[in-house]
Amino acid sequence: MSPTGLVSLVGDEQTFLSEHWTHTPLLHRAASADAFAPVLTMAGFADVLTTGVLRLPHLRLVREGQQIAEGTYTSVRKVGHGTVTDAIDPAKVLSHFSIGSTLVLDAVELLVPAVRTLCDALAASLDCPVDAVAFLTPPAAKGLAPHIDDEDVFVLQLSGTKQWTVHEQLRPVPLKPRALTEAQLGPVALTTVLAPGDVMYVPRGTPHHAASAGSHSLHLSLAARRPTLDARVSDALRDALLEAGPDTDLDSLTPAAETQALVRARAVDALDRLRTAAAPGTAEEGDGLRTVLTGMAALATSGSRYSATGDVRLSDEADGQVLADFGRFRARLPAVSRPALERLAAGDAVRPEDFFPGSTGPVGQLLVRGAIRLTT
Repeated sequence: MSPTGLVSLVGDEQTFLSEHWTHTPLLHRAASADAFAPVLTMAGFADVLTTGVLRLPHLRLVREGQQIAEGTYTSVRKVGHGTVTDAIDPAKVLSHFSIGSTLVLDAVELLVPAVRTLCDALAASLDCPVDAVAFLTPPAAKGLAPHIDDEDVFVLQLSGTKQWTVHEQLRPVPLKPRALTEAQLGPVALTTVLAPGDVMYVPRGTPHHAASAGSHSLHLSLAARRPTLDARVSDALRDALLEAGPDTDLDSLTPAAETQALVRARAVDALDRLRTAAAPGTAEEGDGLRTVLTGMAALATSGSRYSATGDVRLSDEADGQVLADFGRFRARLPAVSRPALERLAAGDAVRPEDFFPGSTGPVGQLLVRGAIRLTT
C-alpha cells in the first residue's frame, strides 16, 4: 500500500503536530522495510538518471560538502532538430559516484508521479507546499557538510543505511540555509542510523549532518516550505494594494511632496483594507493556471456560467462603450455587454453569450486576466 500522507510518515498525527511540528526532531521506525517501495526504489531512481533526457539543474553532485563542477558530468546531446548542452551524462555521473560523490536529484515530484502524489498528500495535511529531493550516497561517504535548511524536512530512507546526527534547533530560528562549523552546531538532540522504511523529521533551522553507514544510502527528503511572517505580510500587503485600485503612472516632474502625499494616501487605503482582510493562504502552485484553463475549456460547453472574482465598477464612456474596472485592470467593452456586466457587479453568474453574442474571445481575455472564473 502506498503512503498516504502525514500519518504514514509519523504515526500518530496529533502527537506529531502538538509535540514536534516546527520545533522538535522525530524518529519514526519502519513498520516495513519496503514501506516506500511504491514511491521510489533504487531501480526507479536509476531509471530517472538514465532516461537520456535529464538535464541541469535537476541533478547536482557533491562530495565532502563541495559542489562538483557541472561541466564534469554533463555533455552535448542532439534532441530532434535541436541541441542540448547541459544533458546529464550517466557515464560521467558514475565516474564521480565511484570516487565518493553524492548524487542530489532535485524536484523529484516533477519526475516521478508517485512522489508527486505523496508530496500533494503531505501538503494537504500541513497546508504548505511540499517538494522532494533524492540523495544517493556511495558507501562510507559524506555528501553535504553540517548545515541548516530553510524548510521542515521529512527524511524517508529508501535503500541502504545512513548515520545521522541532529542537533537542537537554533534560536531564534534562522530563515536562510547555510553550512555550519563544529562550534555552531550546539547540543545533540538525536543520533541514529536510518534503515529502509524509517522516517526522520528535522524542523527548519535545526543543524544536522549524515554519512552513509557502511553500505550505500538512498533517501528522499520531503521539504515542507512553511511561509515566514514576512512572506505572509508581503502577500497581505500586495492583496490590499490590488484591492485599493489599479496602479497609476507617476509623472517624473511631479514635486516630491505631492508624490509622497499620493504614496501615503494609497498606503492608508491599503492598510484600511488590510485590517479586515484574512491572512492569505498558501494555494497550491498551478491552481491559478488550472482555474483559467478550466474556465477556457468550458467556453465550448453549453450552459457554462461565469462570475466575477472581485468587485466590478462600471462607468459609461463618451463613445458609448462601458468602462469596467475589475480592480487589477480596466477594460472597455461594447454597450451590448452592459447588462451582463451589471449582473456580474451584483454578484450573479452569466453565460459567455450574454457578454458578446457570437464570440467567446473577449470572455477568454477576461478569464486570462483573472476578472472572471467558471462557476461550478
